[in-house]
Amino acid sequence: MLKTLRVNFDRHETRRDRRYPLPPITVTLASGTYTTSNWSLGGFLLPPGLAFAPGTSLAGDATMPDGRSAHAFSAEVVRRDADGTGFRFVAPSE
Repeated sequence: MLKTLRVNFDRHETRRDRRYPLPPITVTLASGTYTTSNWSLGGFLLPPGLAFAPGTSLAGDATMPDGRSAHAFSAEVVRRDADGTGFRFVAPSE
């Protein structure tokens, strides 16, 4: 079993990776370009209103706030609720 290190100090938070609301990342998918509500090393949250069902796999590009560095990614939709649509990176690079 792979051992993980928690970087989160809130004892009520069960996520492995800390979420960051800022700086926002721009995500480009086949359906359009979106700005993240928050992101972490494990995935990102897009605002409500997207029509992706949980389990949907997709690919896209994430552009960092400097606007110069874009990174290709593969992700899976893990949830869709009133907060937005949550994506988990699939096979992230080091």
